[in-house]
Amino acid sequence: MIGVLFAQPSSTAGRLVAAALRRSVSRAQVALAGHGALDVGYPILAAVDLPDSWGDLLVGWLRGGRRKLILFGTLPPVLADRLGWASAEWPASLPEASRSQAAPSRAWRASPAVVAYGERAAILGGAKWERAFERFDFTDEWNNLGFGAIRADGSPWAVSRAMDAGAEEIAAVTVDGVRAGSYAALGELADASVLWFNRPVGPCDSFEWRIVEAFLANHRAETLPCQPVLSEIPWGYDAAITSRLDCDEDVESARPLWDAYRDMDVPFSLAVHTSNLAAARNIPLLNELLAQGGALLSHTATHAPNWGGSYEAALQEGSQSVIRLREATGRHVRYAVSPFHQSPGYALHALADIGYQGCIGGIIRNDPEFVLARGGELAGLPAGFIGHSQQCMLHGECMLAEGDPLAIFKQAFDVARDTGTLFGYLDHPFSERYAYGWQDERSRIDAHRALVAYIRQTSDKPLFMNEDIAMDFVRAKSLTQVVAGSDGYRIAAAPLHVGDLGLAVEYKGHRLPVSKELCLS
Repeated sequence: MIGVLFAQPSSTAGRLVAAALRRSVSRAQVALAGHGALDVGYPILAAVDLPDSWGDLLVGWLRGGRRKLILFGTLPPVLADRLGWASAEWPASLPEASRSQAAPSRAWRASPAVVAYGERAAILGGAKWERAFERFDFTDEWNNLGFGAIRADGSPWAVSRAMDAGAEEIAAVTVDGVRAGSYAALGELADASVLWFNRPVGPCDSFEWRIVEAFLANHRAETLPCQPVLSEIPWGYDAAITSRLDCDEDVESARPLWDAYRDMDVPFSLAVHTSNLAAARNIPLLNELLAQGGALLSHTATHAPNWGGSYEAALQEGSQSVIRLREATGRHVRYAVSPFHQSPGYALHALADIGYQGCIGGIIRNDPEFVLARGGELAGLPAGFIGHSQQCMLHGECMLAEGDPLAIFKQAFDVARDTGTLFGYLDHPFSERYAYGWQDERSRIDAHRALVAYIRQTSDKPLFMNEDIAMDFVRAKSLTQVVAGSDGYRIAAAPLHVGDLGLAVEYKGHRLPVSKELCLS
């Protein structure tokens, strides 16, 4: 069991961290722990941006037995002294250096401030990653590498007080290549390990969350408590991929790319905003797609920015789309894709109240709480409603003019594969108005073929899924519970069947298939 400890001023970050942990270890293994509840014996604690005065509480808890502590945000001085870490000072330029210029067409831009991982990250399955505080591949909106923005503004998404963790540093903050302080560290005590990220929400919006999972599941497994982690990659596969076209202005023009995906034997998905269905020519493809195993999702009724700006407007956007798609196809859509990937909280609540089972969105420009390292439950949303971030936009404007045009997309997949992340990417059908930066249909199809070929060449057993199956798998994982008993951990799988796909669990250095007989001790 993991206790999540935070004071009221840090409740926003605390609840986001709790949700992120639940997406990895299940709801049953994460509890909000108050100041007075630490004596119940949590073996693992996640402390979120605690007041300095709570430092003695943490030190006392660490002395209570074999422990693992995850610290996000401010590090109380008494604990820093216990670990031998020193105070530092951020450069005055950090707020400005944390921001990126907008990306020009066929190029990318990133902030001068960067998180740079070192060799010590390998202890927890990391690599020498570099992750800009802010990064764009399309204007000032999309980051095709998938992570969110680190700020320097005092928000839950910002770095906290500057610290120097010395030799125990995992990652440093650099500005224009010059080290400015520690971003993450792994401290070791005789009967405890301490993992720290210098940000109240930690890396909950980035592939770096893999480090947290490895710390929980595997680190010092011989002597310290470990927590089973449910994998986002189905059992028997080493990568999972889903892709779609968002039909913003046309549907029928998706047919040539659909033909190419059928030729590659890769599932195809369409997200449709139903204003497109006023043109009868756009309806037949939907029914053909569904008849051949494709997926159909809602992209709202009118593609309104921010779902129309209110809960009431989002209700209309989501419900009218369901009705119109059912009229056109006879099918009930269960998942939505956010227009412009904007996913404000009121819209998610509206979708859940309509009866949708989940939403796809996530973009570095806005709604940072919906940029998710792992798909699954969302803070403040009911069980059974899930979110999944798919920020990789395969557009002509994002193909690099210099070097390998697909280099960023290949990098995005590589990181997803290496960190056990379900990889989602998207494109749009052409319209009379806009070709999304592609020279023509042939060049677009060639790029899609090249990315699929790269995925197959660099994976031992990749799994391509349509969006319905991908989201169904994430939803089944989110409803699965890890249950602790006297003989160890057992896993109560959700009573949902996603074809022949099975869950996998990671524990004490092993990856295992989930079954009724499985007991982890």
